[in-house]
Amino acid sequence: MKTQLNLVREFGWLLLIAIMLLICGKAEAQVLPEYSAFPTASIGLQLGTQGGGLQGTWGFLPGFDARTGFNTVPGITVQYNNRALELDRTSVYLIADWQPRYGHDGWWSTKWFISTGAAYYFSNSLYRQGIGSTPDYTIYMAKFRPYAGTGLGNIKLWGNTGLRLDMGWFIPTSAATATYDDKAEKVSTGLRGLLPGLNSAATIYIKFK
Repeated sequence: MKTQLNLVREFGWLLLIAIMLLICGKAEAQVLPEYSAFPTASIGLQLGTQGGGLQGTWGFLPGFDARTGFNTVPGITVQYNNRALELDRTSVYLIADWQPRYGHDGWWSTKWFISTGAAYYFSNSLYRQGIGSTPDYTIYMAKFRPYAGTGLGNIKLWGNTGLRLDMGWFIPTSAATATYDDKAEKVSTGLRGLLPGLNSAATIYIKFK
């Protein structure tokens, strides 16, 4: 119960910070579109390693952007080594982006940004069908995860349609647990431990300004 209250409190602080940034943004300096990696406002469809979902953004200050959205992998089951493997993941996130080279010429300077934020997963589990003496089991992964990443933004496709590319990691704040033996190690160690939090995504969006 205490852990859940802490998660709610941390998410509340994130929302408060976002609201403060939005209020401060009303006194924003002029954003020069030709230098910005962010549209003034947009909404788009995202698809990547965290699933598919919607994302809304707002470039509230020169070189800064805020975005929020959700991703979901709604219980997709695949066959792996002739056994069922099911991932159930749904999350909401709040991310702030900074464009370090805002105001400089050049394609890289006008596209590259770095990101920080957090996500909360309403569900984040992996089901594995058993074999032999091993029963079916489920692995439960961390639900609150800070985020660090980078990407390229405001890549024009056509008209008011653009593309954003993200690469980063939703960092676990607690160890995974499993309903059987030590199976949680499968998503807690080595390269496999990095994969559940990996965020490699593309977002196609429509910008309003």
